[in-house]
Amino acid sequence: MARLHTPQPSEQIYKSHVPARYKGYPIEKYFVSRFSYQSEEKWVAEIRAGRITLNGETARPGDVLREQDQIVTLAGMRTEPPANRQLEVIYEDRQIRIFNKAAPIPVHPSGRYFQNSMTELLKEVYPNETPRPVQRLDVGTTGVIVFARTRRSAAFLMDQFKGKNIYKEYLAIVEGIPAQKKFTIDVPIGRLDGSRRGVGPALPGSKPAETEVEWLRSLQGRSLLKVVPLSGRTNQIRVHLASFGLPIVNDEVYGDGTPADLPFSLHAHRMRFKCFDLSVDATAACPAHFNSFFEKTD
Repeated sequence: MARLHTPQPSEQIYKSHVPARYKGYPIEKYFVSRFSYQSEEKWVAEIRAGRITLNGETARPGDVLREQDQIVTLAGMRTEPPANRQLEVIYEDRQIRIFNKAAPIPVHPSGRYFQNSMTELLKEVYPNETPRPVQRLDVGTTGVIVFARTRRSAAFLMDQFKGKNIYKEYLAIVEGIPAQKKFTIDVPIGRLDGSRRGVGPALPGSKPAETEVEWLRSLQGRSLLKVVPLSGRTNQIRVHLASFGLPIVNDEVYGDGTPADLPFSLHAHRMRFKCFDLSVDATAACPAHFNSFFEKTD
């Protein structure tokens, strides 16, 4: 069992530069879109309280953003939740570094997490590099995560993701037993409230989403599934499986919210992609609580 690290209480200062895709956004829309753990009303309150600056000046609601504007947010004194800061390197070269992400830990500072995030941890471990994650995994999700080590490789890999040239394979332990060996969930995903997502074409921001699922085995009313997302919507696997009556074990947002004897059980098991001329096929070993599903079945 990994030892979890809890930092001392500290002033949380978040610095960010506006990516090109947010050019022209009012500042409050930028925050609710990029940092959706908090509602727009709460972001407006933060701005009006003078806790956010834009290019060194106190921001105001409605300020229109330009690419590469600098935003600094003073989030006050906070005690962060404990996190697993263990780093397991799967592969590295001059362009990329691949980890088997631990849990719980977010990729970026978000919500109550700051120092206890992968990007902040990597700044400490590799002080001469800028952490450039090319995909996101949720706080509780383990497995393959890729960081670009150069701007050039980051740009290349982001284009690969946008072009759907990345193969991603997950393993999930879910409540229930599917009715079919293999099936595809092909329903759009949109917003429900706050940062929660749901399925259905009538939801705000609804976009097409498709997930391939294969049942592997079941044990005591739970099942191990191989899941391949064919699109890249936020929380896609969690939302799709829950909508199909197969919520991931111990998912407090899309499951039943009751404590479970297993940790959150979504693992990014494998990823195949190209980085320039190099073909990469990375596999991350599963956490120990997956082991029983590989040893026996009902």
